Amino acid sequence: MMKTTRFAWPALLLAVAAQAQPAATLLPAAAGDLVAGRAVAVERSVPATLERAPLTYAQPLAAGDALAGVPAIHVAESREYWQRVDGVQLGQGYALALTAPGALVLLSPAASAAPLATARMRIVRGAERTSLDRAGEALVDAAALREAGMAVAAGSIGFRLRPGYEADARLQVDGAQGDYLLHVTEPRSPHRLTLAAARDTVHAGDELIVDLALLGGAQVVQAAGLLVAPDGRSWDLAVSHAGNGVQGRVSVPSTAGAQPGLWEVRTTLAASDGTRAFQRDARTALAVTVPTARIAGAAPARDTKAGRSATTVAIDLDVASAGRYEVRGILYGTDAGGRLVPAALAQSAAWMEPGARRLDLAFPPSAGGLRAPYELRDLRLTDQGVPALIERRARALALDR
Repeated sequence: MMKTTRFAWPALLLAVAAQAQPAATLLPAAAGDLVAGRAVAVERSVPATLERAPLTYAQPLAAGDALAGVPAIHVAESREYWQRVDGVQLGQGYALALTAPGALVLLSPAASAAPLATARMRIVRGAERTSLDRAGEALVDAAALREAGMAVAAGSIGFRLRPGYEADARLQVDGAQGDYLLHVTEPRSPHRLTLAAARDTVHAGDELIVDLALLGGAQVVQAAGLLVAPDGRSWDLAVSHAGNGVQGRVSVPSTAGAQPGLWEVRTTLAASDGTRAFQRDARTALAVTVPTARIAGAAPARDTKAGRSATTVAIDLDVASAGRYEVRGILYGTDAGGRLVPAALAQSAAWMEPGARRLDLAFPPSAGGLRAPYELRDLRLTDQGVPALIERRARALALDR
């Protein structure tokens, strides 16, 4: 005979209801957000020193704190170019292609190249040949450049071209043999190239998009670019032109995150201002990460402890590779004027095996009398073992209570 316990089912239903989380949906990803479409399993070794114990942290924030909810896009600006030249070109005189007076010129020999000497260097303009000590000023050698903090090759020589020598200037070097790297900067030129990537971090296997713009009124003639891995491998950018703007696209290799270090985008433009042809190069760095986990969802919960109301947000994770993961976010609340202002910061980290996992962000009660609606912003998921940023959402979740 089955024994029954009176009130067992009602008590159980009440317990389940008390533990239930309100349904919630992550806000749609915005431009600039880093969101993983799926979690990727990878084989990797984990440092023995990596912390395994779960840790949490939280602190109230002042409503007036100026917080950047959306990371600023880094825009690289360039009035310079690099060009690899050989001894034959330098012996004949290599055109500097300048657009303004006061250009800074740095010539560096490769390891097997013949050494440089200022006495064998000159500026040629048509039939006019001028020694470097007359056409240039502020001549410096490799030792002086290194003292100034520049990493240059042994035997490098730098100088500033005196005003009046920029038109049709060619750099000539007697006895040049082998390869040299020419670096020219025009600080007074009106023509500058800008380069920007939509995000400073991309996932392995995703498409990287960069935008270039030539400012100053000149016309872009040709553009090219490379995505360069930390180990030196490179992939060509597919470029498309739109007026004086250029967009470059490249698929990041799916194995990209296996090597540490920053990746680099290197771009070059050939341009003309109608009377002179010139070159501009720009570079920018970015991180490439493997999304070994992803944010699968989030749900708010309201807890009452010691008579004080606190807010907890459960972050559901889809973990593909074991590791130590961290989530952090900032809770915004509504002030007396109806504005959303910072209320608190919370972080949570733990070791996680593959599967459906969860980390809770426990925000302390607001000291500023903030009320609902709340909003979870600047939500980040980080793989602490690499370390690597996996996801970042400027606006993640709206909480109505």
